[in-house]
Amino acid sequence: MSCAGSHFQALLRAGYPVVTGEIAPPKGASRQAVERLAAGLRGYVDAVNLTDNQRGVARMSSLGAGLLCAQVGLEPIVQITCQNRNRLALQGDVLSGAALGVHNFMCLTGDHPRFGDHPDAKSVLDLNSFGLIRMLARMRAPGVFDSGAPLKDAPRLFVGAAANPAVERAARTEKKIEAGAEFIQTQPSFDLDRFRSWMADARALKLHRRAAILGGVLILRSAESATFIDANLPGVRVPAQWLERLRSAGDPAAEGIAIAAEIVQELLSIEGVAGVHLMSVGWTKAMPLVVERAGLLPRPAMAPAAVGVLV
Repeated sequence: MSCAGSHFQALLRAGYPVVTGEIAPPKGASRQAVERLAAGLRGYVDAVNLTDNQRGVARMSSLGAGLLCAQVGLEPIVQITCQNRNRLALQGDVLSGAALGVHNFMCLTGDHPRFGDHPDAKSVLDLNSFGLIRMLARMRAPGVFDSGAPLKDAPRLFVGAAANPAVERAARTEKKIEAGAEFIQTQPSFDLDRFRSWMADARALKLHRRAAILGGVLILRSAESATFIDANLPGVRVPAQWLERLRSAGDPAAEGIAIAAEIVQELLSIEGVAGVHLMSVGWTKAMPLVVERAGLLPRPAMAPAAVGVLV
């Protein structure tokens, strides 16, 4: 089902190689902090993910930050996780977002609070990511709550999910698509041979014809940060070739941007990949440099999102 309010979806349907980015909302109430990051990405990415208490750390909500991005002309993809809210709260957030013009929602299980800055917080986990996808898909059509009660006004939603080609089989992603996911953003893909193999399995299942698949790219800033990510980010391994390039580079940050741009170009050359999803660890300003280096400018024209104005 097409979501008339999603420019992101329209670009995918038109066959453009889409670029999405990612912003971590601030650990405070500053709208200027969000607007500054969004302004730096505008014109370089087609939409931006707002993370939802990633790593179990308390932050501004992804929905609130997404609305701020939309108001400065950057289309949001609101990540929504099951870890901290039950299905009543999740449905309320989705309806609020849709009423205010936010239509892209990325469904995730989320990170357990014990790993974050509130280790004594209770994990709710009323649903997992599969259940969340199904619930949003049913809210969209046939237009019912999870209870089965009818919605008075069904929301226009473009529903997404995550995949990790490094550790998951394509069949697991197929289950998310069957549940209602229309776009897939993968975890960072440094092992390109493994990603190609995963995409071959995805094509065999015709997943690329049933949902848009965006390959994940994490921008590395130094050999030290790459080593930390390799050791601590579940399911992500940084091959020795990238580590050696960062160690031997006179300017590791510039080399990290070059590596990311090369990975972007490689991913977009793979049959069935509809775009790329750029991520960083506290280095949002590197994303435009990667997009430019990869030859993906200019981005397709984008009308400002039609959202309510908060005062």
